[in-house]
Amino acid sequence: EESDRQTALLLREIDAHNATDAQLQRAKEAAEAANLAKSRFLTGMSHELRAPLNGILGYAQVLQRDPAMPLARREAVEVILRSGRHLLGLIDGLLDISRIEAGKLRLERTECVFPAFLDQVVRLMRPQAEDKGLDFECVVQSRLPDIVHVDEKRLRQVLINLLSNAVKYTESGRVRLSVRYARELMQFDIEDTGPGIPAPDLERIFLPFERSWAGERQADSGTGLGLTVCRMLTHVMGGELQ
Repeated sequence: EESDRQTALLLREIDAHNATDAQLQRAKEAAEAANLAKSRFLTGMSHELRAPLNGILGYAQVLQRDPAMPLARREAVEVILRSGRHLLGLIDGLLDISRIEAGKLRLERTECVFPAFLDQVVRLMRPQAEDKGLDFECVVQSRLPDIVHVDEKRLRQVLINLLSNAVKYTESGRVRLSVRYARELMQFDIEDTGPGIPAPDLERIFLPFERSWAGERQADSGTGLGLTVCRMLTHVMGGELQ
């Protein structure tokens, strides 16, 4: 009788677990459907917003080049341009995030001549650093391969975003990009003499629209999506961003 009673209790517990598992599965399917709907909405809305925004930016650029434009109106046009570019960056960031979450981002791996690629990145970033009076240096700490198979566009996007942040938040001193290669792994270290990132913010800054205290003090602090996209792209490419 005791054995029968324990068996009945176990069967009831198994039934309860099965019911809970079914509820969890339904909740998971509902969450995945909602996430997919959100990604589709963001993708569609992003495309719809880009067309009129490009028109606004185009006409603002035409006005900016008008030599007869009064100074007061020229400043207003520059505000329109800055605001439009901010919105465009926000749209592009949301579009990248929605593509990655929906699994629709496809890497286009090609044979990349790596020394030339690295030189392009350095030549792009050095003038921005020098305009702020910063020293910019690239240090190659080991022999680099001549050819790597990588999505060149996405790798460039990640490096330029991180280096731009380093330049933006550094008021004096230097920005350094260090590259090393060993055992089929490439490591990039970006170092600057800026205010740094407090320990409690080290993970929070990778969340969408989040910033460290230095970013909140900066007047032109971007969209708050750059690091989110960088970490997601690095993960998709099989890497890690810390």
